[in-house]
Amino acid sequence: MVKGTANNTALNSSPTSKPAQTPLGWRDSAHHFGRISRALHWLTAVLVLFQFIVVLAWRAMGENTLTVFLSSIGPHGSLGFLILLVTLARLGWALSNRQHRPLAPPGISGQMARIVHITFYGLLLWLPAFGLLRQYGRGGALQFYGLELLPEAERNITWMMAPADVLHSPLSWLLFGLIIGHIVIALVHRLWLSDSIWARLMG
Repeated sequence: MVKGTANNTALNSSPTSKPAQTPLGWRDSAHHFGRISRALHWLTAVLVLFQFIVVLAWRAMGENTLTVFLSSIGPHGSLGFLILLVTLARLGWALSNRQHRPLAPPGISGQMARIVHITFYGLLLWLPAFGLLRQYGRGGALQFYGLELLPEAERNITWMMAPADVLHSPLSWLLFGLIIGHIVIALVHRLWLSDSIWARLMG
């Protein structure tokens, strides 16, 4: 009996055997992001990409049946407000899981990843927040998919409109460039480096 146990132990400790996988839970762990973090990540990705699809379609084709249909699904202001809410939820969840999340890669790659993620969060907060502030400052109604949050009013508050007037467009394209770079780097980790970075979020 002892001999059989020893043989089993030797087999299980073989260098070719795979380590036991940690079950995917709702919360984050040291090995991977949990279900809620993954859901919030992909919800953000879908919302932001759809926002850019609508904008690029209008720039390329102008007003037509397709662009009007896309805008009815994702009105620019409503979609921006939804992105703001999801980003705040992501920040709150990240803070509550900060002691359990996977560590960034060591060295310069980890530092760059940290800077890029901070920039992502900053842009995802700044762009919709100051866009809504501009809408309020010019007296426009604030609506969320038909629900009127603030009615239209007679006002023209320059300092509320100025930040978004100057920076909304260039920062939007900065966000677009970061998204493209983020996708490319993710594919590099998956197809070329074949490391654990991809598995943390994709499984």
